[in-house]
Amino acid sequence: MWVRGIFYRQVLKYIKQRRGQTSYDLLGMDIDKYKIEEKYDFEDFMTLLSKIKLITSGEEDYIAKISRETMTEEATWKNLFRRMDPTSVFASTQRQDGRHQLADYKPVIVADGHVVIKMNMWTDNLEHQNLWAEFYQGRLEGILELMGRKGSVKQVREFGNGIFTYTVEWV
Repeated sequence: MWVRGIFYRQVLKYIKQRRGQTSYDLLGMDIDKYKIEEKYDFEDFMTLLSKIKLITSGEEDYIAKISRETMTEEATWKNLFRRMDPTSVFASTQRQDGRHQLADYKPVIVADGHVVIKMNMWTDNLEHQNLWAEFYQGRLEGILELMGRKGSVKQVREFGNGIFTYTVEWV
């Protein structure tokens, strides 16, 4: 299981800019160590998110916020998603395969203004499942925002290990 270095770089840069050098130093990770297109261990990325959760305790959905805001600030995505149809975007999960490999994603309901995506995580680590689920929710919210759509993303943990459902709705 892996994620691209872009995730590390975006998250570390975000913490340094928004929370300051002290918070960045507490993470014990050097942004320059990570190359954008390189693959890095998923478990290590979850360790980073876990540390962020600790230093931001009490701030609800902070991991989703980081993910959403780094998504909307990335120039590549701004150009890609502008004016795209949400139905076609959310009905295809193949675009993300080049950025991370850690779960199976399947659109289970596809309708105009409404898509439901089921994510089945490959890790049995409950903390890592929850951290990624929150991070992924922020990514989906960021995509909606980049498309200029008003809407919501609701996440539900299903019965079963590592299975989450995301209901994405927009107008």
